[in-house]
Amino acid sequence: MNNETKNQHLRKITDAIKKKEGISFRYLRPDGQVTRHNAVYPREIFSKGKYTYFKAYCHFTRDVRSFRLDRVQSLQLLQLTRNKRYSGLKERLIGIIVVLVIPVSYMIWTFTGGNPKGQWVLVTHVIDGDTIKVGRGWRCEKVRLIGVDTPETVHPERPTGFFGPEASEFTKKQLEGKKVHLEFEPSTQYDEYGRLLAYVFLLDGTLFNAELIKQGYARVITPSPFHYYKEFRLYEREARVKGLGLWAGKDICKEIIGNRRSKIYRLPGDAGCGRIKEENRIYFDTEEEAIKAGYRRAKR
Repeated sequence: MNNETKNQHLRKITDAIKKKEGISFRYLRPDGQVTRHNAVYPREIFSKGKYTYFKAYCHFTRDVRSFRLDRVQSLQLLQLTRNKRYSGLKERLIGIIVVLVIPVSYMIWTFTGGNPKGQWVLVTHVIDGDTIKVGRGWRCEKVRLIGVDTPETVHPERPTGFFGPEASEFTKKQLEGKKVHLEFEPSTQYDEYGRLLAYVFLLDGTLFNAELIKQGYARVITPSPFHYYKEFRLYEREARVKGLGLWAGKDICKEIIGNRRSKIYRLPGDAGCGRIKEENRIYFDTEEEAIKAGYRRAKR
């Protein structure tokens, strides 16, 4: 090998070390045989005696060898080859990451909150005494408590009902910012307004729907049959007898009472029953019964 060729090879090897690229070359062995080496990655150049050597990692044999520079023939840089190798490795790594991200993302979505119907949800907002918003992570859903009806506080066409603000405040103190467990009726999960119908259980197992009725913040409402109806009715009767909450006022209806003259009915918890003369009163078991009889609910 002449000095010009040797210097060319030395420059390519030096360049490969700087760029961490591979080289391919033919090599004249001491026994006179010529072998070819592919995917060799030079690491350092050193001198030993009167000869110059370079140490390199051989990809295919996976070991480190030293080569005498003057025995190297037809040396080429393998920049494109190495890039393809690492490109393939990059693609494989991306594939592995995607495979791992999908189940991990689902776990995060499930446990931090993707599904508002999940086992435990966070109460993000209290709308009024019987309606809340729950969320898991980035999703949120409006929930109407099954079987209970608190006096109005946010209805656009109705005035604030007696004991309505107190009921809303009670629900807010008990639920807002807390984690609760939701349970559903198998037959009906949404009402006509698209709200999720649910029983709300606190961390200690308390059924909050029932608690509203027990403490006089709500009356029992039956838009459709539900599992706890008998228990809720019993709690309501007990609250009436004790005069708790919305049953405390003298003018507050304790039953569904209609006025024969005006054809207006009032629900338990509504004000105004004290002004209906006894001879004009008609009693109904359900609100549906009053509506079928041609009565309409009082606006005030």
